[in-house]
Amino acid sequence: MTTHGPVLLRVIVRLLWLLWTAELLRAENFTIGYITGSARRPGNNEYNRPGLAISGAITLAVNEINANPDLLPNDYLNFAVAETYGESAESLKQTALFWQSNAAVIIGPQETCVCEATLAGSFGIPMVSYYCPETVVSNKYQYPTFARTRPPDYQISKSLAALLKYFNWTTVAVLSSDASDFSNVATTIIKILKASGIDVATHRTWQGTYYHDFTENPFVKLVEETLMDARIYVVIGKQTEYIGLMTYMEERQLLNGDYFVVGVHFDQYNPEDPEEYIKGVLQTHVDTRSRRAFQSYIGIISSAPVYPAFQHFSAKVDSYLESPPFSHPNPFKTKGLDVPRKINQGAAHLYDAVYLYARAVHQAEANHDDPLNGHVLINYMKEQTYLSAMGYMTSTDENADAKGNYTLIAFSRLPGAEARYGLTPVGTFEHMEPGEGETIGLPRLRIYDRIPWRGRGPPAAVPACGFRGVSCPNNNIVGQISV
Repeated sequence: MTTHGPVLLRVIVRLLWLLWTAELLRAENFTIGYITGSARRPGNNEYNRPGLAISGAITLAVNEINANPDLLPNDYLNFAVAETYGESAESLKQTALFWQSNAAVIIGPQETCVCEATLAGSFGIPMVSYYCPETVVSNKYQYPTFARTRPPDYQISKSLAALLKYFNWTTVAVLSSDASDFSNVATTIIKILKASGIDVATHRTWQGTYYHDFTENPFVKLVEETLMDARIYVVIGKQTEYIGLMTYMEERQLLNGDYFVVGVHFDQYNPEDPEEYIKGVLQTHVDTRSRRAFQSYIGIISSAPVYPAFQHFSAKVDSYLESPPFSHPNPFKTKGLDVPRKINQGAAHLYDAVYLYARAVHQAEANHDDPLNGHVLINYMKEQTYLSAMGYMTSTDENADAKGNYTLIAFSRLPGAEARYGLTPVGTFEHMEPGEGETIGLPRLRIYDRIPWRGRGPPAAVPACGFRGVSCPNNNIVGQISV
């Protein structure tokens, strides 16, 4: 018994080594191609290098997934980094290079996406974007391997349509900035509103950026041209410009309960400074005109992250940013300040993109499908529900687009002894299960706090005698509007 003990032990060790080796041979190594913008070309001092504030999220996600025995127990993730310098041509080049190097998936790109998504689709490689807002790439016939964790423009359009239908605001005027980003969103919004049965009576634009009280107010002309054709205004632009519309409508005495404004916001809600939403870009405080005017305003905005979960997530991302392969030092620490780097929602979208891909691989393997086939893998990214790094549950739709999480904000007095005012959350938009909603999949608006209507409640979208008195031909038309 004693003689055979060492021999038996060697046999057991040899068998375990063979089993371990066989397991490694069966395991699959998946290389993620990460396309980011974190550097500048020599002489370019303007590119803002968004990757400097988010890239640590991919290291965090990959490390967590590799340590999770339940997600990809027989596989291993690694990633390679490609730099775009903020240039679309370089982004396209890096997409092609990742295909040549047999990357299993591309996470990105940082800014542009339409041409890259076309290229990825032609190569059959899955591409999961953490940034792209373009509506066109939702078309799975043209972009068959593309998914994203940043909600596209049309998702906020659906929340806007849900809001207007909730208050029975069936006729609206749309005012939008002529800047390309906003004009593209306006086109999408108008399309969704019409598909939802909402009449867009008129659409007008303003040129350039408006600085309240410092440049000519473009809303004077726009309001005068449209006030006879709509009572409910939808405004699309920079939130700091909206004050021009609101204060002129207040001066014009339109905001007495008959007219109302709905603003579309493109940033994430900042609970630390609710006053910023009712101030001009160069204003240091909220003036009396704004306090009165914004009582006739509600806005739709991306929900704030859930704290302290997002705070813990941000600290980990900040730490990984300082480690290889990124090695981006915290600029505050280099100056001796113990201040964390500001981590934005882009980091959450990047983290979510890696997890969306990993879960798709896991499901594909469980069903004996090829996880390297982007045309197959994309189906496992559609209509998925997951906990976002933002701290709340979210999901993808039938196009593998993140649905987004939006908040309704309205005017209120802020807590505290000092009389301060701002826009604070009063409602949220809930995604409905398949088959629950309408044909275009509108979310459900749930209001949980008071909206300070200046009349007896939400104003009517159409006056009693119709616009320009068409339903009451003997009435004085002027009597149908507030002057």
